[in-house]
Amino acid sequence: MEKNFQNQKPFNSMTLEREIIIEGTKYKITVSDDSKALCSAYAEGRAVIGLWDRSDPGQSLSPAVYIVESIKDIDTEFLEKVVRRRHGLPFQIVKTDRLIVREFISDDSHKVPREPDGGENGAVFYHQDSLNDYIRCQYGFFEYGIWALMDHKTGMLVGKAGIIPMDLSGMEEFLPFIKEKDTPLELGYHIFSSYRKNGYAKEGCKAIVSYASERIAPKIYARILQDNLPSMKLIEALGFTLIAQTCNESGHVLCLYEWSLS
Repeated sequence: MEKNFQNQKPFNSMTLEREIIIEGTKYKITVSDDSKALCSAYAEGRAVIGLWDRSDPGQSLSPAVYIVESIKDIDTEFLEKVVRRRHGLPFQIVKTDRLIVREFISDDSHKVPREPDGGENGAVFYHQDSLNDYIRCQYGFFEYGIWALMDHKTGMLVGKAGIIPMDLSGMEEFLPFIKEKDTPLELGYHIFSSYRKNGYAKEGCKAIVSYASERIAPKIYARILQDNLPSMKLIEALGFTLIAQTCNESGHVLCLYEWSLS
């Protein structure tokens, strides 16, 4: 459901109002090329979209984070994204037989166990402030990242998995095998210890790879230590192909896998 009207103001400025219903709740969005109108709507708690005028080099669209050049660029999907970012509503990425893969929310920080194999940046998810920063910066800018894995029958958070930029510093041996001009992306996952050996990793990662290859990047990589047999078995079961190996600083063999949509 959408409602819009055009309000002509002095100097030919334009302000429009849209409405959208998300999960049973109606939200209002203000679209304007006037900073005062945007500030007023934002102060009232509304989501806002800036309307960019190419002919006005001094135009201010603060506090709008999302900006369009034409009203035609605003569809229902775009409105939902703007509202969800403004109100902290998580996107559902994909749903499987047992899992909902969704963006993390602030309250999830209390549900993530502090486990030694939680990943190099696992501490980000332990604290509400750092998780809020992650949600705002990672999801808000990139629109992908590490997502929450929730059992939709029990409502329990069973792990996390997603797509992250691959840091190849110190691993230059892998560079000849990666042909992307942009930063390559890799699969990362961590099933909490209480929920392992239930097939959650394969089910969640399979859905994520399928989603990411179609919506984010056609090639996804994975780096696995050769002695991490469960992860090696999982990554091969997902259809990844081994393309390179190297020794890390600890002397362990690190394997580089690739999954391609083509």
